[in-house]
Amino acid sequence: MILPPFLKAGDKVGLLSTSSFTEQKYVDELVQILKDWKLTPVLGKTIGAREGSLAGPDELRQTDLQEMLDNDQIRAILQTMGGYGIVRVIDRVDFSKFKYKPKWLVGYSDTTFLHTHVQGMLSTATIHGTMAADLEAGYTKDSWESLRKALFGERLEYSVKAHPLNRKGSSQGLLVGGNVSLLCNAKGTMSEVDTNGKILFLEEVGEKHFRLDSYLRSLKQAGKFEYVRGLVVGELVEMEDDDPPFGKTPEEIVLEVMQEFDFPICFGFPAGHGKVNKALIFGAMVHLEVTAKGSILKFDI
Repeated sequence: MILPPFLKAGDKVGLLSTSSFTEQKYVDELVQILKDWKLTPVLGKTIGAREGSLAGPDELRQTDLQEMLDNDQIRAILQTMGGYGIVRVIDRVDFSKFKYKPKWLVGYSDTTFLHTHVQGMLSTATIHGTMAADLEAGYTKDSWESLRKALFGERLEYSVKAHPLNRKGSSQGLLVGGNVSLLCNAKGTMSEVDTNGKILFLEEVGEKHFRLDSYLRSLKQAGKFEYVRGLVVGELVEMEDDDPPFGKTPEEIVLEVMQEFDFPICFGFPAGHGKVNKALIFGAMVHLEVTAKGSILKFDI
């Protein structure tokens, strides 16, 4: 897997949304954060644009991403918002120039489509990390500092407290994954995730318990867990039980789907739609160790 060049002071960083629109005040806060990191923010044409819930019409969002990808002066592209929209344009984006001059693509949630597309089609690493829209809940130091470290190539190693549903073991492999529903929706497309021999990260937000079960079982039937080497389960937040109740917590649903496999499982990793969203480099080699005392995820970069 190709790692794009890590950033250094003075580098230009593009801000855009290929998905839903972002409120300007949170973009302004992100601009200041990047300036504090000695980076130079460059606003895309989708910043301030809106069509319904999207950050402007499809053509604008596609063109904005294309121009950022093709601009040699832009060293990283940060999505400012998740929501929905990348799937409407991803198949029309030309990555031929990016292939030979890769740069860091950052975001999560709807950005899952971009992560899996770039890793699968171009064997290039990306960063699952916090976005401008997260500033609505306030500045979370741990989230933003982890993103800074990932962008600048500093050491990344996370310790996670023990969880009663963890499955002990150790493994290593390239880290891939993202939002469960989007990974499910990408099946059969050119943005489909490749999990063979990988450490898989999963997170979800705002789904019914039975839908989470359905997404996971669909991925299972597609063989997406067959050759996984380890599972890191991030935030499963704002999940709604059913009426009548489904009978299992989100974490228990995950464990039940994975019961026939023997890879280590870490629950409770602080990444996804929760308050803390630690940066993850998808496509990087990681070492996962799950013990009775807790879990460690270490990046080999």
